Formats: sequence, C-alpha cells, structure tokens
Amino acid sequence: MDSPSLLGAPAVEAPVRDPAYFADLGLDRIIAEAAAHDPDIAPLFRAPAPTVAAARYRQDVCRVLRRDARLTTALRQFCATMAGMREAASNAERLRLRPERDAWALDGARRYLAAVADLRAALAEPADPPAAVRDLLAHLDALSNSPEHRGLERDAAEVTALMDAVEYTVRIKKSDVRVGRYHGEPDYGAEVAAVFERFRVDGVTRRAEDAPVRPGLDGVEAAILTDVTALFPEAFAALARFRERHAGYGDPVVTAADIEIRWYLGYLDLVARLEAAGLPFTLPTIADDPVLDARGTVDLAMAMDLHRRGTPVVGNDLRLGADERVLVVTGPNHGGKTALARAFGQIHQLAALGLPVPGTAVEIGLFDALFTQFERPESADDRRGRLEADIAGMREILTAATGHSVVVMNETFASTSVEDGARLGSAVVRRLVDSGVRCVYVTFVDEIALLGDGVVSMTADVPGEPSARTFRVRRGRPQGLAHAAALARRHGLDAETLRRRIAS
Repeated sequence: MDSPSLLGAPAVEAPVRDPAYFADLGLDRIIAEAAAHDPDIAPLFRAPAPTVAAARYRQDVCRVLRRDARLTTALRQFCATMAGMREAASNAERLRLRPERDAWALDGARRYLAAVADLRAALAEPADPPAAVRDLLAHLDALSNSPEHRGLERDAAEVTALMDAVEYTVRIKKSDVRVGRYHGEPDYGAEVAAVFERFRVDGVTRRAEDAPVRPGLDGVEAAILTDVTALFPEAFAALARFRERHAGYGDPVVTAADIEIRWYLGYLDLVARLEAAGLPFTLPTIADDPVLDARGTVDLAMAMDLHRRGTPVVGNDLRLGADERVLVVTGPNHGGKTALARAFGQIHQLAALGLPVPGTAVEIGLFDALFTQFERPESADDRRGRLEADIAGMREILTAATGHSVVVMNETFASTSVEDGARLGSAVVRRLVDSGVRCVYVTFVDEIALLGDGVVSMTADVPGEPSARTFRVRRGRPQGLAHAAALARRHGLDAETLRRRIAS
C-alpha cells in the first residue's frame, strides 16, 4: 500500500457538511458527544467505508484498540505529541521575532520526529497486529530510513546541540539590563529560590523545566533575545537555515494517522463510558448482501441522554429476512417507535464507518445511500403544505433509491386523513418493496402494516395502564385502538361511561 490509511483504501473524502439525514437520526448528537474535545475528527463520521473490505479493515483497528490498553496509551501519547507539534508550528508562523519563530520551528520538528519514533515503536509491539497496523508500520519503517527523514533528524540534532551550547549572563541593576557571554560566573538562581522558599504554601518543589512555556516575549525578554542573537550569530544563523531548509517537514501519512487515531479513540471513549453504564456494544458482522439482524439495539442519541439522567435503556431487535424489505411500526405515542426508527438508521451508518454499534449481536450489510423522511412543522419560508412536501420528498427518494439503499420514514403523510394516508403510504411501501430497499416506516395507519409480501409489522407494546410504557417494540399485528380505548376509559370518555352519563 503506497499511501496507507487507518481508514482503509481507497480513502474517501468526507463531505463538507453533515448529510441531511444526520439530524433526523440523531447522528449529529452522537458525533458532537464523540468529538466534544476534538472537533477536527467530526468530518470523518461523514465518510462511510467504500467497500466491505474497508469496513472490516476499520473493525480490525477497533478490535485491537479495545483489547490492547498498552497500545491505546501509546497512541494517545503520539496524538499528544502531534498536538504539541501543531502548536509549535503555529507559533513559528505567528510570532514577531525571527529568532523566536525559528526556535519554535525547531521545537515543532523535534516533536514530529519524536512522534514518528514513538508511533513506530508502539505499532511494532502487538503480537498479531491487524493489516492496518502492519501497513502503517511498513510505511513508517520506509519513512524513517528515507534520506529526507534522516536529513531532518541530523540537522535537528546539530542545531539543537548548537543552541544548547548558548550560555549567557543577564546583569540587572535597577533599569539597566546587560547581556554577556557566560564565563563561569556563579548562578544566583539557587540563592533567590532559597529566599522565597519560606513563603511556599503548597510544599511542592517546582523545577524550572516544569513551568509552562508561553509563546511571545515581553519587551525586556525581546531585548535580551536580540542581544543574545548578536553574541552567538553562528548558532542563530544555523537555526534560521534549519527553518528555511525544512519548512515543509511532515509526512502526510503521519498527519492523517494522527487524526484517524483520534477519531477511533474519540468514538471508542464514548463507547467505553456507555458500556460502563451497562449498554452493550458489538462490532457487527459486515455482510456482502443487504441484510439486517440486530439484537438488543437502541437509539444511541437517546441512550446518551438517558445515561446522563440515570434512566435504564431498553433494547429492541431489528430483523429483515431474505424476502423482507420494509418494517412498518405502529403503536401508541411515546412508546419507542421513533427511537426504533432512529436506531435502524444509526446502526447502518455506524456499521458502515467500521465502528462498534449498540446491541448484543448485529449482522448488517452496507448501503449506497441513506434517506430519511421525517415529519416536520410547516415553515413560513416554504409555500408548500406538509402533504405536498412529503410527496415531493418521497418522489426524490423513490427516484434515487436502489436495492442497496436504506430509507427511514417517520409519520410521513401524517398531515392528511387516515384514508389518504393509507392510500399514499401503501403505494409508497409497495414501490419500496419492489425496489428492494431496506426501510423502516413509523406510521399511525395500521393498514400499511398488513400489506403482505415484503412487509413486516412491528408494534409498540400497549400496557394495561395507559400512562405506562415498556418501550418494547416487537413483531406482531397492529393493536388498533387498544391504547386509545384505555386512555378514554381512564379519563371517563369511553362509550359506556358516556352513555351512562347521558342517561343520567
């Protein structure tokens, strides 16, 4: 592999913006949580693996990271070193004084060299590494032995040695500050520190090298640096030549590996937190065919909210057999139907990214396109009514969808009458079955769930107590008005109670 990527090859460029279906499925909230401390990784969630092989390639990376804590720790250190390199490179571009910019450039190059060496050592440790690790390690071996990399190492070492040899004195008398060469004069730093030791309140001895290095010099520091530069012109000239000679240091594969590793770790950290709270995750079996069999899966965006509130999460099963294409979900409001629909879309996206998905066992096929059609309030900017918007959206989906597409519909055609909703919904579902898409359709129209071939009816449980919810959604025939009747009885609005009141 000439240009290896931990995401597999060929690499896919992520879209600039989130796809339209991200907000409908709650994927934007999942990504915001995973990328909360590292927004730069968010675009990688928009780029599903282009092939089954690439998805499995990514899964192997997840697998080794989930089981090898030592490797994970080493990769975190690599990413931290690369972050320091980027900060140093930024300082080298924005600071005012040339010698200071040159020094930050050297610091960035040394951090980059350390990152490459550490990453190479970390990847060499696993006993049975996945293909992604072997491919990247082979690239790093070739890179480390290349003339360009060796030249960067040699020049960085030489200039560092020159700068380490720069020793000078600063004499301060009132407002007079003088800089000179060091000739073995006593260092009064220890005496000054001893004077102030009695005022220390934390009892902690702090070394000079532990103090944070801040970019940018004040006026006095800048004047001192100017004088030191004049005292050691050869060393600072070599520092300037280093920056000019190696202005374009940095291998693009190493740069890409940094953000790819951060992407894996960001999502896996989210998974680890939810697993610790009892939510199961699994690496799905990626099938060559468009199949779906998910056990105990959940709406991950909702699960994150429930976890924060300490509320248990209820998992459900999703399955489309060989001759099944559309899951039609009916049942009471707030019974888990929409959450099930979002989970359906989420596991397709996350599995296509090569990442673990919520559930105890999942087998799933990749998709070529994912479409959503969710009920939305009317907008003053849209002159169309809701029904017209639903019809236009469904026409676009039916035109573009293929036998490898995934469609999620939530209360489509809810703005019309039951009769028209049944007629339109049934026509759409028959077209979807004929096209072979995988689809979930949440609807209030029970008749659509009974269309027959290719259609699977699922219904949210209706408990005896109308205010209760099990959030279980199972295969089975629609339950009609059972929930409405129970609510009517609870509030004294059922037919028998009304007749009795009228008669009295």
